[in-house]
Amino acid sequence: MTREDGTSIKLGDVATVIDGFEDTDIKARFNGKPAALIVVKRTDSQDTIAISKTVKEYIKNNRDSLPKGITLNYWFDMAEMVQDRIDLLLKNGSQGILLVFIVLALFLDLGLAFWVASGIPISFMGAFLILDFFGASINMLSLFGFIMTLGILVDDAIIVGENVYTHYKTGKSAKDAVIDSIGQIGAPVVMAVTTTIVAFTPLMHIAGIMGKFISIMPQAVICILAISLVEAFIILPAHLEHTLTPPKKNKALISRVFFFWLAWLKKDILDAHGWVRNRTEKILTCFIRLIYTPVLKYCVKNRYFTLAIGFGILIVSIGLLAGGHVPFVFFPKTDSNWIVSEIIYPLGTPFEATEKAIERIEKGAFELNEFFRDRVVNDEDLIVNNFSQVGIIPRRDWKPGVYGGHCGEAWIEVQSASKRPDIPAPEVTAKWRELTGDILGVEQLTYSIIGGGPGGNPIEIQLKGNDLEQLQLAADALKDEIGKYPGTFDITDNFRPGKMEMQIHIQKGAKSLGITMADIATQIRQAYYGDEALKIQRGKDDIKVMVRYSQKERESESSIDDLRIRTRDGRQIPLNQVARIEMERGYSTIQRIDRKRIITVISDINEDVANAREIVENLKHNYLNSLVNQFPGVTYDLEGQAKRTEESINSLKVGFSLAAMIMFLLLASQFRSYIQPVIIMTAIPFGLIGAIMGHYFMGLDITMISIFGIVALSGIVVNDSLILIDFVNSKVRGGARVFDSVIEAGQNRFRAVLLTSVTTVAGLFPLLLETSFQAQFLIPMAVSISFGLIAATVLTLVFVPSLYVVINDMVGIFIAGDDENVSDESETSAPQVNNRG
Repeated sequence: MTREDGTSIKLGDVATVIDGFEDTDIKARFNGKPAALIVVKRTDSQDTIAISKTVKEYIKNNRDSLPKGITLNYWFDMAEMVQDRIDLLLKNGSQGILLVFIVLALFLDLGLAFWVASGIPISFMGAFLILDFFGASINMLSLFGFIMTLGILVDDAIIVGENVYTHYKTGKSAKDAVIDSIGQIGAPVVMAVTTTIVAFTPLMHIAGIMGKFISIMPQAVICILAISLVEAFIILPAHLEHTLTPPKKNKALISRVFFFWLAWLKKDILDAHGWVRNRTEKILTCFIRLIYTPVLKYCVKNRYFTLAIGFGILIVSIGLLAGGHVPFVFFPKTDSNWIVSEIIYPLGTPFEATEKAIERIEKGAFELNEFFRDRVVNDEDLIVNNFSQVGIIPRRDWKPGVYGGHCGEAWIEVQSASKRPDIPAPEVTAKWRELTGDILGVEQLTYSIIGGGPGGNPIEIQLKGNDLEQLQLAADALKDEIGKYPGTFDITDNFRPGKMEMQIHIQKGAKSLGITMADIATQIRQAYYGDEALKIQRGKDDIKVMVRYSQKERESESSIDDLRIRTRDGRQIPLNQVARIEMERGYSTIQRIDRKRIITVISDINEDVANAREIVENLKHNYLNSLVNQFPGVTYDLEGQAKRTEESINSLKVGFSLAAMIMFLLLASQFRSYIQPVIIMTAIPFGLIGAIMGHYFMGLDITMISIFGIVALSGIVVNDSLILIDFVNSKVRGGARVFDSVIEAGQNRFRAVLLTSVTTVAGLFPLLLETSFQAQFLIPMAVSISFGLIAATVLTLVFVPSLYVVINDMVGIFIAGDDENVSDESETSAPQVNNRG
């Protein structure tokens, strides 16, 4: 490929083009042959897949026009991985839509189910327009946001549609049924959607790189929910009114035949659907009457025991997390098509030595083909392409670049995930490391997956101090300690010794001769670099005349032994009489933060064997304090995943606290009470129970993505409680006893609560069963929402009614001064908790 200013292609029109090899000291190879690389980078407003297509078309059209012996190919095509992930989520999304419709059809009238489900594509299209207007992209996380809302966005439509049909069955006209229904349930529906939107808002303001990574997902969810609310109040009522209005008779023969055939077809479909729905209704009615109602009555009668059981389950769940039975990792290792090995020798190592090491690493990579051949589709080679370069390790993510003949890297591109469904990238990486083996003399040899997410180093500890020797000793001791933990590997630090150099130290007796270290340094510089004697004017230029040793003397190491230092009184004294010359290794770089020198110790881990958080916490409490005591002046900071976890959690705490406060105020304004919002929001910790238990039974680690799912869940689970409390309040206002009201609320709202929860779980269910390694980092969030919602639904149906009566007991005791009127459910009628405050 030509450069950006070449005549045969204008890649600059579609992307940023960078010449990757202007330095002549860099050698690169592609599949074993010398190569040059042009880097094509997209901007935020450009489409990765479209750019990839343009580049491939150019290669196809110009491949044959190149001189003999030169070939053209593409490398590191991110579009393939992006497309694989999009296809994966589209498949799961379509399956989720189908499941949501099936669930709706089992519980609702077929026409109502169809129009409720039609809100899904309408909301999606509206969200696409909004995201495009604000310049957002469609990627794996935004698509996951669409899948997450498959079941959530139909909740408001379910409530609206079901209420319209209820009014219509009372004998009202279709138009009156729609208008009366919207007027009755409009405020609760807006409140339910608003609380969900508020719960997702903190995810848009996560600090650090994780916040940038995840922010598009809540943006997509909020757009979808906002559009779904508009659809439920404007588009859906119009469809329902049209559906409920009897069609006008058409006298045209063709129309009559068509409508007769359509009615006949519709009748068969409706008959089949009616049979299935009736069976579902009978099963559901029997369950409510024979199982749920007796359980609910028992729980409400023994409400304090019920509360104790609920809080006991919550404590056990938190104990599973705190005790490490459900491990926490910041970000799991994910799949990718590219793996890179980086090697760094001591500074000054010959270029040829590094080149031989890279060739050995490449050889180990190609041995992977035979090892994995029988597990790749069609017995193809696992390794698609190989690219290596010596003399540079470019800056990547948070890692600084390294330059010089002592470093190099080797990349491999493996088959796409569809052709190696049971060969995850971490397994390939581990086998590549094993086949290559140890390489003697290296300072650093690492293997890492590229494009796997913003995980960072699992273990990264930054040592700070002023004494570099103390820092080196402390870093070596820390690396030895980390190596004692099973599952740790690639343990290294970022300190790089420099070349061998002559270090000159002034002798004690030199001061008596009037010689200082500055004098010695200045005269050595004058001897070997030179000192300006005069300037000669030559045209427009000034030519400096430098006085220094001859070239032969400057190139001779022994010439420094003959160097003499002039004193201020004109005497000349041999250098070795006033200074001590030692051959020592210097420093290639010295890194500082806050004016203190730093050395960062990093380590990778095998997540099947070890947990980074547990190791870091163990080091923090049992070793690092003794380390800083052992090496005075040395302090430490936790970096990498530990730091990113802390900054994400801290920002999430602030955001979630604010969101919870807003939800409380919204609910308080809706119910005109400060107590009832507390009852409704008790569903939030019940969601935490399900999320933790779900990870435990699925054998998954809790990740930051899981925690984001729990935060998002908080806005979803309150909707079920809101439905129950609203019904109880309406009954109590009508004069019914509290006990009778909560029992009737549970019976009448069981179907609606179950349906809203089941549709949400159904939308995420295909993703829960996904075995592709590409989706593994999203599954924890789906588990948090699905299992959290299941647990919250079960506990809400029995716990919230019990808590409602308990609060009523407390208010009654506070007002009446005794508990005589609240000791038995048959007498519990007043006072009620829906009073203001």
